[in-house]
Amino acid sequence: MHVPNKQTMEKQLWIGVVEVRPLKGSRTLEDSKGAFVNLVTWASDAEGYRCNADLVLTELGLFIVSVENPEPVWMRRQNAELDEEIEDIIARAQDNPDAIIYGTFHTWDRDTG
Repeated sequence: MHVPNKQTMEKQLWIGVVEVRPLKGSRTLEDSKGAFVNLVTWASDAEGYRCNADLVLTELGLFIVSVENPEPVWMRRQNAELDEEIEDIIARAQDNPDAIIYGTFHTWDRDTG
């Protein structure tokens, strides 16, 4: 049996792209059908990341459809150059272990399929 130790459970900054849709009555996305948003929060794993994302997005009247590429910020920085907006939300979250910071909602108006 694997017993997590303090090191494996330590929280760190995570980043991912979250696809959201509005809950009935929500005006957060105005008339848009959905959106993608970069979100940064403290978590110890992908499940914790999703839980934190769900906390803030539900408060905005949104529900999560999917979470793409959730990973620690340090890993993302190794594999990609981050734009100014993402670096800004990382900086805002850095000193606040309760932070759940999201960027611009990149919306769409109709479903494809």
